[in-house]
This record gives sequence, C-alpha cells and structure tokens, in this order.
Amino acid sequence: MNKYICFWKDRKVEVEAETSYGAQQKAVQVLQSQLRRTKVKEYDVHVWLAEKDGEQVVHSTGGL
Repeated sequence: MNKYICFWKDRKVEVEAETSYGAQQKAVQVLQSQLRRTKVKEYDVHVWLAEKDGEQVVHSTGGL
C-alpha cells in the first residue's frame, strides 16, 4: 500500500491505496462523507504520492 495526499479546494485528505486512481476514489468518499450538501467530483481531486513501499517520496520543482 502507498500513501497519498489528496487535495480538493481548501481541504487535504491522506489515504492509503494501491494506485493513484484508488486514492482518488477513497478521497472522494471521505470528502463526500464530510460534506453532505456539496458534490465532490473526481476530476477536481488532485492526488500526490507521499510514501511508496514505506519510504517517503520527495517531489522536486525541477531546479528552481
């Protein structure tokens, strides 16, 4: 299992899943349960890999 950080508007959710798509699905479920009136659309949830196989993943800006 990998850990992902998912963002939607001003909210952040951490989930565990096998793939980024699975993480996106779980994040939508978590966010939707927190927000009863607002519909969370899958394509609005941004997913970032945070941990793979127990090791932290560091994202780079490409030398800025």
